Amino acid sequence: MNPRYVLPDLAYAIDALEPWCPAETLDLHHGKHHATYVKEANAAAELLATIDPDDADRLVGARSSLVFNLGGHVLHSLLWTSIGPDSSAPGGDLAARLTSDFGSMERFRSLLTSACMKVQGTGWGTLWLHVPTGELQVGSLLDHQHNMVPDSVLMAVIDVWEHAYYLTYRNERAKWVAAAIDHLDWASIAERYDQAMSAGQALHPVA
Repeated sequence: MNPRYVLPDLAYAIDALEPWCPAETLDLHHGKHHATYVKEANAAAELLATIDPDDADRLVGARSSLVFNLGGHVLHSLLWTSIGPDSSAPGGDLAARLTSDFGSMERFRSLLTSACMKVQGTGWGTLWLHVPTGELQVGSLLDHQHNMVPDSVLMAVIDVWEHAYYLTYRNERAKWVAAAIDHLDWASIAERYDQAMSAGQALHPVA
């Protein structure tokens, strides 16, 4: 049986993010941590298919495992296309939207940094497209699933679990966050933004 969930390949070499994200860190992060979420999500999905619907305790445990591990898989898959080897700047409609919603790129960066730094323990800094308003918003996710924003589409994420940065930055999360924001892959983010907008998910695009 083919697995339901598959570890995606990276679009860049394992050492392409050095020096701010060394090959050792990226290899462990993608090849070990992300791979484990994929493995455990598949195991939980397979287990759910076999559990008696009346076995409430086993159902709760398997569903909890699926939610946590599938969340980890989805978020890490997005992470690999949220960051990249090069430092760039947004352009076009996305740049206009960022300026409209945050006032300036400097303020966007400050808000995203704050969202990353205010995560207590494990979680993510996030950039969302809020569908009902068509606005971009910055926020935090705890673990892999808590604080999900209804009616929103994730545009970009920054992982602030310690496994993302501890080998290089130890307890200095701020240095990792600054480097990750410097290397946001705005081409990939713009592609997601354009797809969401063209699909009619946002009601109020930039005028």
